[in-house]
Amino acid sequence: MLGQLGEYNEYLRTLASKLSHELRTPLAIVTSSLENLEHESLDDAARGYTVRAREGADRLRGILNAMSEASRVEELMKNVEPERFNLHAALESTVAAYRDAWPERAFSLSCDVDDTFVNGSPELLIQMLDKLVDNAVDFSGDGDTINIGLAAIDDALLLGVTNPGPPLPERMRSQLFDSMVSMRGGKDSKHLGLGLYVAKLIAAGHGGTIAADNVDGGVRFEVTIPRSTMSA
Repeated sequence: MLGQLGEYNEYLRTLASKLSHELRTPLAIVTSSLENLEHESLDDAARGYTVRAREGADRLRGILNAMSEASRVEELMKNVEPERFNLHAALESTVAAYRDAWPERAFSLSCDVDDTFVNGSPELLIQMLDKLVDNAVDFSGDGDTINIGLAAIDDALLLGVTNPGPPLPERMRSQLFDSMVSMRGGKDSKHLGLGLYVAKLIAAGHGGTIAADNVDGGVRFEVTIPRSTMSA
């Protein structure tokens, strides 16, 4: 029975990757057929149907891309060669890029600790931060400030991302980092609820934890990452 349970868990773990692979070819056929159809003479009603069909195909492509990303992160976490790097230095250049990407938001970066070296993958940890910042941008408004901070807690670093906006619904607090759970509405692929799931995978892969809580006037995400014990 334990063997069967293990096989079932492995099947579930790889299901997203398998579905993503199997659905890409029929999706490509549907998309190309719609593109050809759009070049035909259509009345207004038929053109409206093709537009909605294209939107549905784009939505499905976004789902497949998000599922593939989660699967890739799981594989990368298994095979990544950790390196020792300065997390604060990585954050400085990344936050500067956020300011360029979202000029309608303000970004602040604070750090009250000297030793900010960790072991892991800089690329994956920045990818994790991208998910948290993307979430913060979606739930804040123009002119709001998104605060990114780095502090020390015991033998770990505490990376915090705080944004103004609506509080987390109490009913979703325990599910927030699960796959395919989202508080957002809309049709955009980034609303699939996979972003925070990917962030959790990366945090856990670095021996850390991730959590979220309501704060005065907004929401704060916190990630703990063990500090490097190696000498510089």
